[in-house]
Amino acid sequence: MTGDKAALEAAIQAALAGPYHRIQALPLPDGRKVWLKRAERLTGRMRLQKGSGAKGFAREWEGLRLLGEVGLPAAPILAAGPDWFVTPDLGPTLRSLLWDGDAGRDLAPIFAAAGGALARLHLASYRHGRPAIRDLCWDGHAVHFIDLERFSPVKSDPRGLALDLMVFVHSLMADGLQVPADRAEQVQEAAIAAYRGLAPGIWAQARVTAGWLRWLPPLARLSGSREWRALAPTLARFRQDRG
Repeated sequence: MTGDKAALEAAIQAALAGPYHRIQALPLPDGRKVWLKRAERLTGRMRLQKGSGAKGFAREWEGLRLLGEVGLPAAPILAAGPDWFVTPDLGPTLRSLLWDGDAGRDLAPIFAAAGGALARLHLASYRHGRPAIRDLCWDGHAVHFIDLERFSPVKSDPRGLALDLMVFVHSLMADGLQVPADRAEQVQEAAIAAYRGLAPGIWAQARVTAGWLRWLPPLARLSGSREWRALAPTLARFRQDRG
């Protein structure tokens, strides 16, 4: 066993022997950081609401493995056991870059890379399941998908891909409410333009779906949450785009 592998194995075994954490950062002696993720332990009402943690874990493991095999930018699995796996640290999430990063930094190229990455995933007929910007990481060179607990290895039809796209755009709109409007619009349009440029057909399907859901925004007025407030502008963004 090489030194790097031995150090990784030692860090994993020490973490597994300690208190349970579903997601845990593991620093390595060479300065790198990796992430240990374990199956979620759910009991009582939470199990009824979210289902089996083992099933979600299995979906994510399979998703990371499959997407890696077909060359799509998912987090690579460095080591795995029956109910855990380890991935490298792939940098900050796009949400953290938007919310907590340098306010003067131009994030448009990064968000364009995210839109392009999602489009390529969809063109391969796979959907992430919840492609929110908190589930996309930027390593300085490329965007990678994480948190694939809702992933399905079954290839999707255009309607399913359109719903996945709508989750992504809704996330852009909802998380954009936390920053100045001009900055939010910059990253939103960069991501959308990149997606549409690669997958105009799926965008068109999402426009049709948005039309079917036009009855939802009035319900959003009953809630003050960021997610509900973002619903109307999300649907409007699809409907206004006739190009």
